[in-house]
Amino acid sequence: MAPWKPGGSDDNRVVLVTGTSKGIGLALAHALTRGHKRLVLTARASSLDRLAEAGIQEDERVMVRALDVTHGEQANALVAEVEARWGGVDVLVNNAAICYRAVMEHLADEHEEDQFHTNYLGPLHLVRLVLPGMRARRRGHIINLSSVGGMMAMPTMGGYSASKFALEGASEALWYELRPWNIRVTLVEPGFVHSDSFKNALFTPRSEASYGRVDDEYHAYYTNLIGLITRMMNGSPTTPEDIARIIIETMDRRNPPLRRSATWDAVFFSMMRRLLPQRLYHLVLYRGLPNIRRWVPSDRK
Repeated sequence: MAPWKPGGSDDNRVVLVTGTSKGIGLALAHALTRGHKRLVLTARASSLDRLAEAGIQEDERVMVRALDVTHGEQANALVAEVEARWGGVDVLVNNAAICYRAVMEHLADEHEEDQFHTNYLGPLHLVRLVLPGMRARRRGHIINLSSVGGMMAMPTMGGYSASKFALEGASEALWYELRPWNIRVTLVEPGFVHSDSFKNALFTPRSEASYGRVDDEYHAYYTNLIGLITRMMNGSPTTPEDIARIIIETMDRRNPPLRRSATWDAVFFSMMRRLLPQRLYHLVLYRGLPNIRRWVPSDRK
């Protein structure tokens, strides 16, 4: 493989990105096509047409492939193809993720399994596939897209946070394990982003029923949190393109950090968690929840 200089015209590293059909993943795919790196852009088969609609086509340095990260066989075949064509993956960007909007009581085992397979087990399977090649070359970079939800939890998104907490823990362990091999690990942590991504959150049957019934015990949880998230997303100054620039800047650093807060609120909550006593931290966040005193009707307290 030819030598490279991060960000330079001779930077021909092979970058594999998951979940490139929309949002941050699509913005990242667009930004990367304007550089010199060789790209493997993936999405579920049912979503691949979105890349073509966005003007992203295959050429001598761009591969577009179907990949459902929950299907290990697809991942195995893809990494084998990349190794045969280009010698392996130099940078892995685990971006694909899903989120269920549900209080913990409204999650069933299959919803938890779906989130963990997509947000944690699938990404870690890809990590294990690319690591032998990275170790052989004594270089590489694993970039895992986490979230503010990976550093703090909030009502109606507990299952999502659990999967991102798991990804953060594994990434931190990998940071120690891989550093002697000159392989870097970074968690990029976006918070609220000005996009429609929050509309992609999935309801479970029980959470959807609760959201639709004013007399349901958890109805106020959903209406207040959805309202808050909608306002924060629509009011955020950060776009998916901004996050894409941060990811590329991070992969082009010689010594990238373990954690990279990617929005102002991610920086703010990270500082709060570090500086406030734990009891005060949780109390401040609890009291900041919209209309929290009215979440449970007085006749049910």
